[in-house]
Amino acid sequence: MAKLIPVINTKTTQKLEERIRLLRDFKGIFQLDIADGKFTSWKTWNSPEILKKIKKIDRKFELHLMVHNPEQVLPYWLEVLPKRVIIHHESIKDFSLLYSLCQENETEFGIAINPETSFEGINQYLDKVSFVTIMSVSPGPSGQDFQWFVLDRIAKLKKEYPKVFCEVDGGINEKNIEKVKDSGVDFIAIGSAIFESENPSEKITYFQKILKNKP
Repeated sequence: MAKLIPVINTKTTQKLEERIRLLRDFKGIFQLDIADGKFTSWKTWNSPEILKKIKKIDRKFELHLMVHNPEQVLPYWLEVLPKRVIIHHESIKDFSLLYSLCQENETEFGIAINPETSFEGINQYLDKVSFVTIMSVSPGPSGQDFQWFVLDRIAKLKKEYPKVFCEVDGGINEKNIEKVKDSGVDFIAIGSAIFESENPSEKITYFQKILKNKP
């Protein structure tokens, strides 16, 4: 059964804190999107120091680092004790360094790949990373349209690398979650369809029921 991962993608620390509070009773992990405005034109809040002030979230979240210099900034983000870190294949310059940093901090390391990027470039990493995040939109703001061809990419990855855990991220909502679930992914990351709804807590329950095959 695929697991739901709520995604917080916001420009302001106020909304960050509000949305983390909404997830206080959530039993799984959630995702915090970090965009530096350089790897992508979108820029979110962007300071590890902010997270250090928020209590009771250690090892309860994954960081999605949409940044152009992951080797430089990862040490600072690891100080806030994420459970998992996702770094884009397109921005990696020194995989061994990133992998070692995550190992030293007992943090799971996932590699993200953009919709148009070939899988060939990540083959060399698949025996080390904990999971692969297949982007179903271009990295940036929440609320983009799901790119349906990504379902074929998921099927290809699961067929060629059945032991690799797969997360899909971007544009997932009520209209497409059934198809995404049926693709065989292990984790489904959802942002705006949860947090831009009238009742985010109810929407989380709704998506979880779908993933559990409960009408």
